[in-house]
Amino acid sequence: MTFLKTRYHLKKELTTKDLEHLSGLSTVYGIRGLSFEGQDLVVDYDASRIHEAEVLAQVRCTGIAVEPLQPIPAGAFDHAGEFRDFAWPMEGLSPVNQKAK
Repeated sequence: MTFLKTRYHLKKELTTKDLEHLSGLSTVYGIRGLSFEGQDLVVDYDASRIHEAEVLAQVRCTGIAVEPLQPIPAGAFDHAGEFRDFAWPMEGLSPVNQKAK
């Protein structure tokens, strides 16, 4: 298991409804926890279970407007420079290709 943290900047203040939506992330396989530091959302996840791009896609699916502090490359490397043994498609429905809602 490889436990990592990724940080996303919140584009607006969260409401109670937003927090309810975020609580649904606790059921996503590989996401271990959430915390807040100032205007940032910090997500603890298991990188052997879920890729950083998938974490971002899951957060965006809750309807929360966030931006990663560091860009997530579309290939097989994450922001920490760790190699993953798969490559993401550059088009289609991959989480890395989804736009913020």
